[in-house]
Amino acid sequence: MTAARSNVNTELDKHLKELLKEVMKKHDDPTNAPSLTDKMKVIDRVLKWEAIKGKLQDGDWGAGFSE
Repeated sequence: MTAARSNVNTELDKHLKELLKEVMKKHDDPTNAPSLTDKMKVIDRVLKWEAIKGKLQDGDWGAGFSE
């Protein structure tokens, strides 16, 4: 479930990618389409997740706590 090297949860990563695809696709039915607020919430979550993944892959991040 997690990548051994980076400690990134692949299931969470997969679901966020699917959620982003869902809110960004064009909807034929405007009553079923997500609002701009809903789209921005998803985009914000994906950007935060990417920032967390970047920190997890940095070997020195958090090293100050071990001293």
